[in-house]
Amino acid sequence: MIIRAEWPGYVVDVLVSPGQEVEEDEALLLLEGTDSDHTPFYSNASESGKVLKILVEEGDYVEEDDELLEMADSD
Repeated sequence: MIIRAEWPGYVVDVLVSPGQEVEEDEALLLLEGTDSDHTPFYSNASESGKVLKILVEEGDYVEEDDELLEMADSD
């Protein structure tokens, strides 16, 4: 499963590591929007699972629908 950016913005913090088990709705990344207020928002897990690969790093700019990280379903 691929987690994608819901809005464009900058990656402020990566909150998980490869191999980490996460729960549904757990925050994975903190991003900062490109709106005039630079609104922070989280990218959350759509379901529980294991983080396989992080595809972005702190400081990266992402567009809406860009791939952020790859997850596997929970065993």
